[in-house]
Amino acid sequence: MAPDGTKSSKKSHNEKHSDEYKKRRERNNIAVRKSRVKSKQKTQETLQRVNELKAENEQLEVKVKLLSKELSVLKDLFLAHAGHMPDTSGATNYCSAMCNSQTSTFNDNNASMVKDHEYAVHTREDMAIKAEA
Repeated sequence: MAPDGTKSSKKSHNEKHSDEYKKRRERNNIAVRKSRVKSKQKTQETLQRVNELKAENEQLEVKVKLLSKELSVLKDLFLAHAGHMPDTSGATNYCSAMCNSQTSTFNDNNASMVKDHEYAVHTREDMAIKAEA
C-alpha cells in the first residue's frame, strides 16, 4: 500500500527487499513445493491403483472364461444325460429349454439355474415313474 492508504500497483525496491516480503515469499515457496509433492504422490497412487485394477480385471476375465467353459461342459453333460432318459411328455425339451435359457444369465443367478435343473430332473423322474405305472 502507498503511504496515503491506497493500493500501489508497483512495489517499491525497498518493499521487495523487506524482511516481511522475504518471509512471505519463503512461505509461498514452501507451500508450492509441498503442493507439488502432494500432487505427484496422488498421481503415483492413482497409477498404482490403475495397475492393480488392470491386474484384477485380467484375473476376472480368466475366471469368466474358465467358468464359461465349465458351464459348457456341464450343459453338454446335462443334455447328454437328458437324452438317455425315456422321453415323456416333452420333459427333454423342457430340460433343454431351461438349460439354454439359463446359459445367458449364468453369471447373474447361478442358484436359479441349479434349482431349475433339479426341478427338471425330478420332473423327468416323476414322469418316468408315472409312465411305468
